[in-house]
Amino acid sequence: MGASGESFPPPPPDLVFDAVTLEFVRLVPADLERGFVPFYHFNIVARGAEVGHINFRVGDTAHIRLYAGHIGYAVSEPFRGHKYALQACRALAPFVRSLLASVIITSDPDNFASIRTIELLGGVFLDEVPVPEREAQYARGSRAKRRYRWTP
Repeated sequence: MGASGESFPPPPPDLVFDAVTLEFVRLVPADLERGFVPFYHFNIVARGAEVGHINFRVGDTAHIRLYAGHIGYAVSEPFRGHKYALQACRALAPFVRSLLASVIITSDPDNFASIRTIELLGGVFLDEVPVPEREAQYARGSRAKRRYRWTP
């Protein structure tokens, strides 16, 4: 997947797990020159409030395998501590499984909440890699990424 002009299936409308529902926002096109693959962007909604977002990146580049990962999530500060990222990943799992057998999820080494989420998902630690200066994540302060394989 990820070739120019390739069509991508729409996500199922009922991506739900426990308190979380995923609301599909858009499919963002690739920027292959930068190593960015197309991705599905969802809002994470819990108990009627938008609490964050989750992205499912569909493709395979060094940028994805080493630094960004196939799954990326963020929960807004007032809503942290309720396992919403974990529930969002579980809600997304059937869709991920329909496209890929396993995915890479990355985390900064000091992001203990994200690491705990990945571990609770059953992610298998692969390694920790340095983030080179040319990577977009370096500009955001990331100097290393812990890489995990998740088989949803």
